[in-house]
Amino acid sequence: MIGRILILSADFPPAGGGVADHTLQLARELSTYASVSVLTSAGLQPYPTNYPVQARVGSWQELNALSVLIQQSAPEATLLWQYVPHMYGRGGVNSALPRLMARLKATGRQQLVIAHEIAAPISFWPHRLRYSVAHRHQWRQILKSADAVGISTEAWLDEWSHRMPEHASKLFLAPSPSNIPFLPVAADHRALWRSQRGLPAEAMILAYFGTLGNRHLDWVFETWLRAQRRDRPVALVFIGGSPEYPVPNRFRCLFRSLGYLPRDQVSFALQAADVLALPFTDGVSERRTSFMSGLHHGVATLTTIGHNTGRILQQGKFFAAVPATDPAAFLQRALKLFDDTGLRATMGTVGKDTYYECYDWPVLARAIWSRLTQLQS
Repeated sequence: MIGRILILSADFPPAGGGVADHTLQLARELSTYASVSVLTSAGLQPYPTNYPVQARVGSWQELNALSVLIQQSAPEATLLWQYVPHMYGRGGVNSALPRLMARLKATGRQQLVIAHEIAAPISFWPHRLRYSVAHRHQWRQILKSADAVGISTEAWLDEWSHRMPEHASKLFLAPSPSNIPFLPVAADHRALWRSQRGLPAEAMILAYFGTLGNRHLDWVFETWLRAQRRDRPVALVFIGGSPEYPVPNRFRCLFRSLGYLPRDQVSFALQAADVLALPFTDGVSERRTSFMSGLHHGVATLTTIGHNTGRILQQGKFFAAVPATDPAAFLQRALKLFDDTGLRATMGTVGKDTYYECYDWPVLARAIWSRLTQLQS
């Protein structure tokens, strides 16, 4: 019987970033199954929680010191590692981490790893090539020591199941749920939200949410400009990253770059949108929390299929998607969504239902708990 779980994560709120938020929420969910605590980096003043958070790790490269801290923090606990290479070393390289995990395995300590990222893409730049090769070596050693490994992307899950079939039975899909809580709104929310931001009451809204990296931003702007109709203005709203783009003067009144907002304000903005545009250069995947937030908030979401898109999402009918190399198809799908109120409503409803069934926090916690209990049998 699992009595205690110790989550190890270099990032935790108030530190920013998706893994910090993920750790906060995951610990809350797992607390319904067992006694949970978190061990994180020193120097933080951790966000108030109803479970213990110890900000004590001065260096994630000091094998012996980290081993002592783990023993002091929770000597009998099952360990859950939050893994993103860049959190644990310069360039994401940390030879001490896999050695520590091997040492813990030798003592019989059970370890589960949640891999949000695995390795940097192979690059022809010498220093990046060194990092990406080191990441893969590091990852192989971690796979050998872990008892169970949740991987955030189905495409990566399939890849590593084939690369290291001797460890395939350890692997399972661990999507990254939405970090934006859904807040109920009034019936007139959409009209009020537009009015508060000086947008025409009849305007439709094309929204973009998240950082600016690995996205076809030019597709978003081209779609916005081409979607305009004489009887139907379309506003473009950026939530998160603020792009530098030469907006034509006649369309400035329909452009809003809101920057990074508190979570409640993000929820309100998403619920005011008609279409959420997320054209990822590498394709949508289960680790894209902006995509998950769109589903969670019932927004008709248009995205892309690429090399990081697994089979389930490639066949998904609860969002709209085109190849990550086809801007013309992206534009046409967006125009179809703007022209079809019923299609947008149905897609939003089915997307929200699918999110709660397959991707929400309780779903992830159950999958992790199931793996942990299997280790006890």
